[in-house]
Amino acid sequence: MDLLIEIGTEELPAKVINPLSEYLKEAVGDVLGRKDAKTYATPRRIALYYKDFENISTTHEELLIGPPLSAAYDQEGRPTKALLGFLQRTQASHEDVITIQKGTAQYVAVKKVQEGKKPLDLLVEKFEGILLSAPLPKSMRWDKTHVRFSRPVRWICALYGEQVVPLRFGSVQAGRKTKGHRFLSQGWIELRSASEYEEKLKEHYVVPDFKERWGMILSFLKEESYALGGVAEYPEGLDQEVANLVEFPFAVVGTFDEKYLQLPQKVIVTVLAHHQRFFCVKKQDKLLPNFIAISGNLPKDSLIVKGYEKVVKARLEDALFFYKEDQKVRLEDLVEKLSQVVFHPKAGSMLEKTQRLITLSEEIGKALNLDENTLKKLRRASYLSKADLLTHMVREFDELQGYMGYVYALLQGEDQETALAIYEHYFPKSPSDPLPSGTVGKVLSLADKIDNLVILIRAGEIPSGSSDPYGLRRYAYAVFSIIEDTQWDLNLRELIEKTYGGVDNTLEEFLRNRLEAYLEPYGYDVARAVLEVHDPLKPLKSINTAKRIASLKEEQKFKDVVSTYRRVVKILPKDWGDNMVDERALKEEEEKDLWEKLKGLRVEDVLDLQPLKEYIDNFFDKVLVMDKDEWIRRNRLALLLNVKQLFNKFADFEKLVYEEV
Repeated sequence: MDLLIEIGTEELPAKVINPLSEYLKEAVGDVLGRKDAKTYATPRRIALYYKDFENISTTHEELLIGPPLSAAYDQEGRPTKALLGFLQRTQASHEDVITIQKGTAQYVAVKKVQEGKKPLDLLVEKFEGILLSAPLPKSMRWDKTHVRFSRPVRWICALYGEQVVPLRFGSVQAGRKTKGHRFLSQGWIELRSASEYEEKLKEHYVVPDFKERWGMILSFLKEESYALGGVAEYPEGLDQEVANLVEFPFAVVGTFDEKYLQLPQKVIVTVLAHHQRFFCVKKQDKLLPNFIAISGNLPKDSLIVKGYEKVVKARLEDALFFYKEDQKVRLEDLVEKLSQVVFHPKAGSMLEKTQRLITLSEEIGKALNLDENTLKKLRRASYLSKADLLTHMVREFDELQGYMGYVYALLQGEDQETALAIYEHYFPKSPSDPLPSGTVGKVLSLADKIDNLVILIRAGEIPSGSSDPYGLRRYAYAVFSIIEDTQWDLNLRELIEKTYGGVDNTLEEFLRNRLEAYLEPYGYDVARAVLEVHDPLKPLKSINTAKRIASLKEEQKFKDVVSTYRRVVKILPKDWGDNMVDERALKEEEEKDLWEKLKGLRVEDVLDLQPLKEYIDNFFDKVLVMDKDEWIRRNRLALLLNVKQLFNKFADFEKLVYEEV
């Protein structure tokens, strides 16, 4: 029989729906022993559907160990009180007793078959706890039971075939009823069985499958924009967000006055998306004076379109006013006023941040040996980088920070690369974002993110668990991404010490952990092996070494390197630190050969270590490291430490995971 579990709510926030759906799939799946649920999710419901679910209890065999065999029977072979007490406690008979070996002694034991609970019985017990444990950004109470959820839970529909599953959350008891569209469906919908669920909802104007709803919206955008002679233009993710704002989508097309096209295109796109969640239309890289809206209700007449157009006109009129007003003030005249803008309550103002950016970006530029012309652009971009925070446009639409600085800088005659750096220094905002395109933008982006990391960690804003309100993990990822892309061999420790007076242990530990996470795609063992010997504040070496090792890991030459290293460290005492080799103490030809090879070996790549295998194998085959003579023994250990240190230029190869090496 099929199993349906639906939680009906007041309208959920769009950004909560998909993560909540995945959480419930995982958490309920853990209880039921099934991870293959089909998920349904709309603003008013989250549902799980299991095809051919078997509500069968599981059994498992448990071995119960009793007293030692010697204490279980007396000299005549009769059961002792110890054995009889054990049998009584385990509700077993003498016929159930077996003997097992445990260590050096024998014990009596019995095997008991334990009957487990049925999965749905377990779910009934744990259901409320699962909902209460949902990772929600905000939750609320709404009745006297004081349970909390993202929005009030109004119904639960839970059916196993035709039977109601008695789930409960607060005062809401599960039944066989659900609800359709808030406006296009009237009253309750009673389901005879779980299998009716999707069909019945569609009859009542609810498309419960998120991907199907999303697909409908994409089709509408393609069809309507094609009819207008263009393609839909909108911020990334808006289509998916809108899919979680409606239960059944309808497309509406409207227009606006062409005078608003004098606004920068990104402004128009942002204005329509920000409040209204509308989509623009572009033709040959120019916006058309049209928009596409997705309505959650049937557009019965032209009043809907006129209403949308009225709202769009008001929004664009405001934006045009802001745009014209902002141009009356130069960006450089706004910089000093940043003293009134708080960067962080414990970290001063945006003006102080701007001053730090000027210092740090110049330090980075000098470390990279940038020419004076580029440094001049870098100073200017750093100085103007946060000025647009005080513009009318950015105050209204914070998504446009950086971009408006770029637009206004160009209008005010700033150099193209300087202006672009003002925009791109916020890049990348996520792993999928592009990196800044120019050198000035990349340096300023690094400076901005390093400053955020240093200052916010000093302010105590260290991420914990899934909580990272200031996006510090994202900033660290961006720093490593830019360094990897540019191959800039920067010493972050020196840069931070020059600008901030020192590196806190907390910051260093955080950056090490984030670099390990950044390197994890090359293998968690590779990441740990590399970071065991490299400074995380010199990230380029770690990144390039991890990439190289990952590319070689399964090659035989590299396996020779690993096996050679492990043979060396196996015999070296862990705390051995003496690497001073006395050539007078080299007695055997094999140790002399190894020492000469070490002195003459040029190691630039990890595979340059492979030729040492032959010399080290000969050394171990013919030379007794732990010689009775202390002078000779110390010298041989020092020789091996030199080998280990040479290998440690790349990684601690002992941490690499192989089934066999």
